[in-house]
Amino acid sequence: MKKIKLIFLVGLVFVITGCDVNYNLTIEENSMTESVDFLYDNTAENKSIIDNYLKSDYMAYYDMDSRTTHNYEKKEIENDNNVGMNLSYRFQGDRLQNSSLLDMCYYKKSIVKTDDEIVITTDGKTTCFYKDTTRNIDRLVINITTDLKVTENNADEVDGNTYKWIIDDSNYQNHPITMKIDLTEKSGIPFVIIALCIIGSIVVLGVIILIHIRIKNKKNNEL
Repeated sequence: MKKIKLIFLVGLVFVITGCDVNYNLTIEENSMTESVDFLYDNTAENKSIIDNYLKSDYMAYYDMDSRTTHNYEKKEIENDNNVGMNLSYRFQGDRLQNSSLLDMCYYKKSIVKTDDEIVITTDGKTTCFYKDTTRNIDRLVINITTDLKVTENNADEVDGNTYKWIIDDSNYQNHPITMKIDLTEKSGIPFVIIALCIIGSIVVLGVIILIHIRIKNKKNNEL
């Protein structure tokens, strides 16, 4: 069976049934980045399919305010075992709510960003497993990675800062996703420490300059 690790192909129907799907999302304080791979067995037939896919544009989201279509970035993938295409897009703020990829698998979803937190929720039904009576996906793995403070999640597995949900034919109708991220505790070095370091550096530089001037004046007086 031809395996595709990700088959969310925006604007097209599923072309191969029975596959594993990986969806990767990276969340930063002001942006959320989707990166998806379409990987086929490396055959001449599949290489031709990918070449045709790369000729098209795939919509990440449509901005209703500016009436502008934003497309995914495309990149060809090829190695000894696979040939494929990567689609990626960096959404600002909470615009991930409008993601075409998410729309294909979740009719009901919510991505809300405030000054204090980011809240992601979906309903329990993953709608892309079946189209009519045809099964499209064997397993869907959702990976969300963030260095921010996660205060709540219902992930099946947690590996460092990556949270993983595994959805298959046994639970695709009742496996919601929830995640809350705290934005009040900023990641990295606190501002106060940074400010003190800058002030300290200025003081040290000032002392060095003062010593240099005094040494220079002393030499001039000796002359």
